[in-house]
Amino acid sequence: MMANVAAVESHTERVVAVWIEDRDGTIVRGAAESVTARGVHVRLSGPPVFGQGAAVALRICFEPGSPTVATTARVVWVRSQGGRPECGLEWTEPEGTLADWLESMN
Repeated sequence: MMANVAAVESHTERVVAVWIEDRDGTIVRGAAESVTARGVHVRLSGPPVFGQGAAVALRICFEPGSPTVATTARVVWVRSQGGRPECGLEWTEPEGTLADWLESMN
């Protein structure tokens, strides 16, 4: 199934809530701007403590009221766009429910 997931290039048109936790347990909330087979671009609700290269854990809610999906990622970049912090994350474990959701976006 991972071969199919790697081919997904579509972006989500839904609001996807994201909670990003760094190794110290600090959580930053955000909303996904785009979700692809490679990773996710997240607009953050506040400045992150993590930086480029950091390993983080994520909880993602694809649909309001549905259970969250747990996964991990590596921070590819962090920046402020228009005064709002955002980051790019690369999946390190796109399996299970995350892989199924990504495949459904194809």
